Amino acid sequence: MQVLEIYQIYEKLDNFNINDYRYKICKNLQRFRLDSYNKYKEIKGAVGRNNPYSTENIADYLQISKVHYKRLENELDNHKYISLLNLIKLSIIFDKSLDEFLK
Repeated sequence: MQVLEIYQIYEKLDNFNINDYRYKICKNLQRFRLDSYNKYKEIKGAVGRNNPYSTENIADYLQISKVHYKRLENELDNHKYISLLNLIKLSIIFDKSLDEFLK
């Protein structure tokens, strides 16, 4: 672990851009869901609501509307932010670590 001087910490924070992280999270969220959806579809042949990885089902797991969920996947939507609780739930649903959403 690197230990920083206070000016280095401020420098890092000054260069921090939340939109870079939001973009990564949105793109990975969409990719994880589509990969899981397609894998389940390939194995079980289930599509739509019968597939546990459909947008409708994921939204239900998170207790949000389908429209809200789709906005979470949309990297261009600057008004819907994902809560830490929902991000943790998604990491469980997709069997991914939280850091994988930021890669």
